[in-house]
Amino acid sequence: MHDPECVCDVAVIGGGLAGLVAACRAAQLGKHTVVLERGTEPKYPCNTRYTYGTLHVRYATPTADEDDLYRRITDVTEGFARPDLARAVARHARRLVAWLVEEGVELIQLGQYHTHVLSPVARTGAGLKWEGYAGDVALERLESALVRRGGRLLRGTRARSLHLASPRRIEVAADQATGPKRFVAQAVVVADGGFQANADLVRAHISPAPEKLLRRYGGESVGDGLRMTQEAGAMVAGLPQMYGHLHSREALHDPRLWPRPLVDELASAGILVDAAGKRFADEGHGGIYLSNAVARLADPLSATIVFDQPIWDGPGRDHVQPANPLVVENGGTLHVADALGELAAQAGLPPANLQQTVDQYNAALEAGALDRLAPSRRTAPLAAWPIRTPPFYAMPVCSAITNTMGGIVVDGDGAVLNLQGAPIPGLFAAGATIGSLDGGPHAGYVGGLIKAVLGLLAAEKIAEQG
Repeated sequence: MHDPECVCDVAVIGGGLAGLVAACRAAQLGKHTVVLERGTEPKYPCNTRYTYGTLHVRYATPTADEDDLYRRITDVTEGFARPDLARAVARHARRLVAWLVEEGVELIQLGQYHTHVLSPVARTGAGLKWEGYAGDVALERLESALVRRGGRLLRGTRARSLHLASPRRIEVAADQATGPKRFVAQAVVVADGGFQANADLVRAHISPAPEKLLRRYGGESVGDGLRMTQEAGAMVAGLPQMYGHLHSREALHDPRLWPRPLVDELASAGILVDAAGKRFADEGHGGIYLSNAVARLADPLSATIVFDQPIWDGPGRDHVQPANPLVVENGGTLHVADALGELAAQAGLPPANLQQTVDQYNAALEAGALDRLAPSRRTAPLAAWPIRTPPFYAMPVCSAITNTMGGIVVDGDGAVLNLQGAPIPGLFAAGATIGSLDGGPHAGYVGGLIKAVLGLLAAEKIAEQG
């Protein structure tokens, strides 16, 4: 039997950045708001606590021209992103960062596209530093703002099911340590962060071997929101893709090697080969696409980056926390040899195959014919480098999953859409649980934190509806 029900105007499922943005904005607009957070700890783990902290729209400042931001979204997703959703993010990204500052979240300027970064930052050395930094501080500030306005964040509360009793009455059945609890709200915002911690869903949609992926995430996003909204008739999209990066394979068991340093830049400049010493993906699409390609291999622990000295000294150092020298300094494997045959022997690759792969790649690059390789290799925006100058290097890698890209389809107000494409009354979604922004043929990445725009817009739409 349920405990006595909790009645509120807005119930938000998930206490990450998008969830707390939705909750704070709803409370600011006069709505009695409750956040249902599965985590039990005062500083419950979630991706926002572990974030690098940059609010961007496809590596552009959120305050850039709206039409430019819109083009960036549509270009990188190759038309996958819903036009109304892409337009909403492009239009309101500027307003989100201004609103965060008004709520007491400190943002600083670090140059290039890092114009709005959660402060204080932690961007030196290797490994994970989060407590007292960036997203951790932002969540504390937003929770305080919510409480000041009479809202509540209920830790240890896992939403289990949704019942759409009427257009202005949604019942959320949840579990707490003391037993089941029912929440009754006029509107619900799902912001529980995707399904990356659900091995069965990851196996079904992203990788045949989820146990061989590096778990580069902060919480336990197991797809409850995805499941509940589907049961309520929601449309989903883009499930076979994730946001992630490539890391030294030792990162699977050595926390010094994640979430930094990444090895994406090495893979994008050199070549990525499988256990047979053959290329299997277009390196020019970058590390996020390549991490998806590695995850889809029958054995996601069979990929190796091959490169030479100029790449190690060039792209290998092209990051504020660079692979060169942080991978080696923190225990990552790096095979080094003056000849490709010797390198292949060290890395456990077929020497003849690796030699042929490198020779074909170098010849195609010199002839301007990388498009004729199988698979082809694009050269923009990430340049292809020759692999000619010894010593040669081979780095065994793993694919790391941070969050899933696919999920619940929403419109430009964050309203969850049914299978016919119409809004489901009172049901909204925001953050990494949405599946109609990032993605496309090559896992186009729009941005992580910026999806909190949908939390802002959902709260405003709820308030507008009365």
